[in-house]
Amino acid sequence: MFVKGHKKFGGWTSESKERRRRVSDMFYNVYHGIGGDEAFAKWASKEENRGQFYKMYSKQLPRKVTVSGSEDNTTPININVHPDLLKV
Repeated sequence: MFVKGHKKFGGWTSESKERRRRVSDMFYNVYHGIGGDEAFAKWASKEENRGQFYKMYSKQLPRKVTVSGSEDNTTPININVHPDLLKV
């Protein structure tokens, strides 16, 4: 229950947001330092890495799915995918 003047608890602090941003920047720099998209595609194309790639890729897909019914008893499923995720 919200009480005016009550100290905030939970959620991201500004310090943790900054730490998360720094870690994200480090991964970005390392990714590009070891060859970027070209090196990643080369790694993912190897048979022994393909399963791991698909696990990572599936985690990038949207989690929210909208389901709505219709009069003819069919159920269309609409999945919104960012266009960048469709590029292969």
